[in-house]
Amino acid sequence: MRTLNVLFIFFAGWMLFACKPSPQPITIGFDECAHCRMIISEKPFGSQMVSTTGKTWFFDSIECLAAYEIAGSVETDRIHSRWVPDFLDPDTWVEVSDAWFLHSRELRSPMGLHLSGYASKEVATEKQHDYTGELLRWAEVKQLVQREWFD
Repeated sequence: MRTLNVLFIFFAGWMLFACKPSPQPITIGFDECAHCRMIISEKPFGSQMVSTTGKTWFFDSIECLAAYEIAGSVETDRIHSRWVPDFLDPDTWVEVSDAWFLHSRELRSPMGLHLSGYASKEVATEKQHDYTGELLRWAEVKQLVQREWFD
């Protein structure tokens, strides 16, 4: 019996620490944006933030994700990760630190800041040739949102 208890405790502990918070599927047409409260309607733009405890906040656009963070809606030390869909493969989630962003007036996004996310610089550059605009990293996306929505 003691061996069984030890095995149970080991397994429970392993499950607790082995399960990292990760992105969750967004239900298009049902889930609500944590920032602007709109229903998320476009898969290539729906983004998310995951807390260290696994709580997930969904957003209808990359700019709403950035604005939520800028506004301090969640303490920075509680944020585990931030995720955006690859614009060309919206079922693929990319952490914002790895993503490349295109800011192009020719590519409309739900909240009007014209941002789309990509898993690689090469693909983002290809789309930049299609739509013009500028390539950004996450820090620059937050600066853009700060300038356009908060200043």
